Amino acid sequence: MDFKVGDKVSFLNDKGGGIVTKITSDNIVHVTIEDGFEIPVMAKELLKTGTAEMSDDITRAHQNIIAKKNEPEYEVEDILPLYISHNNPDQRPEGLYFCFVPEIQDNPLSGSLEIHLINHTRYTSVFSFFLNHSGDYHGTEYGYLDAQSRLQLGTIGRSEIEKWANALWQNVFFQEDKCRPLPPFSGLVNFRPIKLYKEESFQFESLLRKKAFFVEVALISDLNKKPLLDEKISKETLKTLEEKIRPAASSTTSKPPQSKESFLEKHKIDDRIAEVDLHIGELVDNFTNMENSDMLNMQLDYFRKCLHQAEKEKLSKVIFIHGVGNGKLKTEINKALQSAQGIDYYDAPYARYGMGATEVNFYRNK
Repeated sequence: MDFKVGDKVSFLNDKGGGIVTKITSDNIVHVTIEDGFEIPVMAKELLKTGTAEMSDDITRAHQNIIAKKNEPEYEVEDILPLYISHNNPDQRPEGLYFCFVPEIQDNPLSGSLEIHLINHTRYTSVFSFFLNHSGDYHGTEYGYLDAQSRLQLGTIGRSEIEKWANALWQNVFFQEDKCRPLPPFSGLVNFRPIKLYKEESFQFESLLRKKAFFVEVALISDLNKKPLLDEKISKETLKTLEEKIRPAASSTTSKPPQSKESFLEKHKIDDRIAEVDLHIGELVDNFTNMENSDMLNMQLDYFRKCLHQAEKEKLSKVIFIHGVGNGKLKTEINKALQSAQGIDYYDAPYARYGMGATEVNFYRNK
């Protein structure tokens, strides 16, 4: 017997019946029963019937299923493909990024900023990220992003830039069939908020065909070098990193001192002015598994070392970029500066550094 969708049927070898909602083959049809479930049944075990054996519940269940099937599938309008140019040497290396796109392209320092997650890889990206609110991480977004595509995460005002500067990102890369699996990525992704106050930071990006400020999350080339199971940073490694920052203990031998270039040279923006970025990502390469207290101590050690060296070299000014975050680093820096001699200190110019920098002037060196 031939059936079509919508036919009312009863079961030959059982009580009850339903409505045909799908036909899989000549032998198998799907029937919606009174409870609203859709079950596959052999066609030879069904009989077309009239309305006498059909209840209103079956009819309503059938109508609900048909209505759901006719609904348009949900499309994520914010996911868009990237513009890939394989022969463009200036296109960014394969990796995961997020970026800030100014809504007013002709004047990138005005208006709001769109935030996009960029999956410039051959892998599907399964991601989550957490924003830092006063020292506590808040889950903000999660999902997946197809290969070579971008997702608009939202739009923010300029006052919200700072909280994105120390976000925790987690990501797993997936590819069907035969492939080389990549280790998962998890870590803090830092950038200097001050850069978003400079017009030259917004460059034309061929992946978007728009001006944008890109922040690197993870490069495929770097992940290929890592083991699938990443080791946690050891206490010995942490001790080695601290020793690199802290001044070496004075030698008890009578060897003549050897002249060497000051470590402040890399921070100098003028002969007598230095700009020191204290964000943890600028001080160590891998801080994923460091405790907050360890990171704070390392930042304060480097601050004290720079302050001492600037006084020794008779610099006139040092700008310490500490960010906003939970305010702990700035508070500790202010405590140290209150007891220092021969200096004045105050917030650095907002137009250039935002709210996350302190300027120290050595008036005895002028």
